[in-house]
Amino acid sequence: MIADAPAPGPGRTLFRFVRHWSRRIPGADPEHGRDVMVTEAVLARQEEGGATVNAVAEELGIDQSGASRLVSRAERNGYLRKAPAPGDARRRVLVVTDEGAALLRAAHRWQESVFAELTADWTGAEVEEFHRLMGRLTAARYDRPEPGGRAARE
Repeated sequence: MIADAPAPGPGRTLFRFVRHWSRRIPGADPEHGRDVMVTEAVLARQEEGGATVNAVAEELGIDQSGASRLVSRAERNGYLRKAPAPGDARRRVLVVTDEGAALLRAAHRWQESVFAELTADWTGAEVEEFHRLMGRLTAARYDRPEPGGRAARE
């Protein structure tokens, strides 16, 4: 820590938290994590009416070419497939396959187990309050306009 620097504020703590939890898990295949990440993004956009590569790029905060590479890999691995868009057969959307749904179920079980392990000495009320506040923080991000006046996710 820098001498005479103030204690980290909540913003710095939030970003440290995000950096810590976005790192690769020791011993885990980083490509597997990327498959989970892109499949999760497709599911989020699929539930909103259609996942395209551009929508996935926006969801992940990366450029279109990076999203395209992630989508192609997940598609090769059987987690995603392309399908005609409802109402416009000329347009293609991404869809989570049964294998992709199984991948996400396993990832979600792991996420819940890690959280339970980390909060094992918390009270039930503390866990519920933290969960509620994380949801509130996430919702605030999506409800807040980005620079330029556009909603974070439209």
